[in-house]
Amino acid sequence: MNMIKRLLDYVRRLCSICFEHAFSFKCALRSIRGFIGFCSMRKSMNLRSRLLFLFLALTLLPLSLQGAMSYAHFSQTLDRKTEQFTIDMVRQINTNLNRMLKDTERLSLLPLYDQTVLDILREYDGPMGSGTWAKSDDYLKMKLYTSAQAYDRPEIRGIHLLSNSGILFSNLDSLAVKPVWDGSRESWFAELRDTEGKWRLLPPHVPGYYAGEQEVQYITVGRELRDPGTLRRLGYILIDIRPEAFGQLLSNLNFEQKASLMIVDSQQRLIFERASTEGLFAYGPLLSQGKFKNDADNQKLELDGQSYLHLRHVSGYSGLSVISLTPIAVIQKESGEMLTFTMGLALLCMAAVATLAVLISYRVTRPLIRLKHHMIRVEQGDFSQRVTHYSNDELGQISRGFNRMMEEIHRLFREVYLLEIQEREAELSALQSQINPHFIYNTLESINMMAIRERHAEVSAMVTALGKLLRYTIDKADRMVPLREELAFVDAYVRIQQVRYNGELEIVYDIEDKVQDCPIPKLLLQPLVENAICHGIEGKPTSGSESGIIWVSAVLFDQELLISVRDNGRGMEQDELDRLNASVSGQVMEQPQPSNPILHRHAGDSLGLHNIAQRLRLIYGEDSGLSVDGSPGQGLVVTLSIHLQPKGD
Repeated sequence: MNMIKRLLDYVRRLCSICFEHAFSFKCALRSIRGFIGFCSMRKSMNLRSRLLFLFLALTLLPLSLQGAMSYAHFSQTLDRKTEQFTIDMVRQINTNLNRMLKDTERLSLLPLYDQTVLDILREYDGPMGSGTWAKSDDYLKMKLYTSAQAYDRPEIRGIHLLSNSGILFSNLDSLAVKPVWDGSRESWFAELRDTEGKWRLLPPHVPGYYAGEQEVQYITVGRELRDPGTLRRLGYILIDIRPEAFGQLLSNLNFEQKASLMIVDSQQRLIFERASTEGLFAYGPLLSQGKFKNDADNQKLELDGQSYLHLRHVSGYSGLSVISLTPIAVIQKESGEMLTFTMGLALLCMAAVATLAVLISYRVTRPLIRLKHHMIRVEQGDFSQRVTHYSNDELGQISRGFNRMMEEIHRLFREVYLLEIQEREAELSALQSQINPHFIYNTLESINMMAIRERHAEVSAMVTALGKLLRYTIDKADRMVPLREELAFVDAYVRIQQVRYNGELEIVYDIEDKVQDCPIPKLLLQPLVENAICHGIEGKPTSGSESGIIWVSAVLFDQELLISVRDNGRGMEQDELDRLNASVSGQVMEQPQPSNPILHRHAGDSLGLHNIAQRLRLIYGEDSGLSVDGSPGQGLVVTLSIHLQPKGD
């Protein structure tokens, strides 16, 4: 039964700590409900997420429970120790205060043991305020006496001996105090009358016997001086203590700076108050709310919406009470720091556990994820996928089975694909074999000889150019030719077109010598020249004697070969140029509109602008391509950008 009671008590304290730190059972129930709901979603989670969730649940839940219980226990212990430390500090302040007051009390008794002081005070007896002046010798003796008592006591502002008639003797300079002072006019001085020689501590007041000084408050320890033999009153001793002396009592102690401290007497009058660093002066609010009437040593109270720990220690010697108001948040500062440390350590551990869980789950499921990615690639048509790394467990057996299956599928695919290619090549060979190139060359040569015999030079030139065209397109099987051969082929094609246009067609070449041997794909420039003639110059309205001109230029910048074909034809609108450039760059996949004469080619023409751009990208990479520019009535310019590879690549 005792064990059960202890356990229940500990659970109760744990719950109270949780409530103090803004935890609630409702939040806990919501967390548990969310956890249950998350577990119900496990069917839609993949294997890696399930493993990760399992690792986190098995590690973080016990770790969180242990951290919460440890924090609850240690935070309670720290709060109790901090509160006890504050109580001990208040007691120590009162002890130091008693030590200072006892020393001051002894000073107030010393004149009773000095016959010279007593004789001088007897000499100036009379009603208060009747004194006029004292002998300079008496002033000197009393000054020497009071100065000796005040020596090396920085907390004392002045020691004053006052006769019954009001003659004032002080350790201070004669210009600093009045030689004669009537104490009956001061309300605070009335507390010293009829005290039968007992010492009194007077709260802060402004003494009237200081001359030429601003109104500064001092705390005075006073006593009636009575004749030891007759007990007749001879005068008074007044010891003025600077208020800073009470503050120095705290400077040697490690007292909390955010706490307020007050020293009050038995009549609840304020002797000294030190405000907190937040500027809180608590004496006024406590006095107005009647908090001083509560005799409890320590309690919790509210001021300005903030909770404080109220500690009060009463001195049995002086009757002074030392009161401190310490914010509860300051007392719980250590536990708050511990909470921060605990939360930081918990987050660090959680991060380490989460990282370890991710690594483990990733390592366990990595073969399955890799196999899944290979299968997705296979679904997309890539039958060359293979699993290269696999273990000797069940996943390894599945991976080896996947590799064997893919090898068989790849073998069957290659057989079907190669068979289809061979069939296409056979058909192409059959079509090519139907025409004998030598027969065509011989026929054209015979026509050329007949034209020469009949003196038809133009016919001979056209036949010769046509023969060159046929030899270039049929005889050469290489895909790459030097630029000079492609230009010769273009020149032969233009000579035939010049005969057709009756000399109204002109071509101008601007070719750098160093690019003559640059290899380019065969049949690259002729389609561009044909487009310039058929869709640029041919469609241009006649304007006098202006003939059609085509400019072909080639320059080399570093490793980039720029070839441009420009004409002075009818040009093109800007929107048509945008659609054309988008089409040749592959951004627009729809078919060109019939209103675009350059893109709407004959069905048998497989070397359009789009095909030329695609050939350049396939051979030289994505950095190469084709662009078209121009304006209506000013012609078009087609620019080929070819990034040449260094030799050996």
